[in-house]
Amino acid sequence: MAALYPPASLFLTGLLEDPLASLLRLLPGLAAAAILFSSRLPAHYNYLPFRRISTAGLALYAALLILYVFGVLPTGRYTGWNPPEALIYAPIGAMSQEIFFRVSLLPVLLWLQEGHPWPALLIHALLFGLWHIGAIFAGASLVEAIPVMLVPFLFGIAWGWQVVRDRTVVWAVLHHALLLVLMSFYAWA
Repeated sequence: MAALYPPASLFLTGLLEDPLASLLRLLPGLAAAAILFSSRLPAHYNYLPFRRISTAGLALYAALLILYVFGVLPTGRYTGWNPPEALIYAPIGAMSQEIFFRVSLLPVLLWLQEGHPWPALLIHALLFGLWHIGAIFAGASLVEAIPVMLVPFLFGIAWGWQVVRDRTVVWAVLHHALLLVLMSFYAWA
């Protein structure tokens, strides 16, 4: 149905959000990155450069994908292809969240916990899980909301570990975007 409308009018028909609203999704990540780069954190806390993924990181992402496809997606209801969600909002959401949580927050926590990466990984993953808990405020029961936080918490630990290990956020952004694209085919309400 989206193909019937010229691209500039898609947001008027409700098929796309207002373009400005879509770009606003990037603001938390960009603001956090700007603050981080204006700080005096040592250069080894910069996870933006492209680097190859390690075998351990690749194996972890394969395991997470299998868990997601067979453990998370079946809990939803298949709704079909949603081009705006899959092609626009999923990549923007993944990029913004990864920049905020793995490029900005995690390095600060690692710096504060120098020599002890696991507390930093756990704190950042807890905050990442809480970021996704909006389901409680949308009328979901606590039983329904806990997995909404638990899955991002576990994935946050995994993504954070890979980012720290391989010193790049690129693979976490791509993996996160892939999961959000897959998620766009399902609904949980």
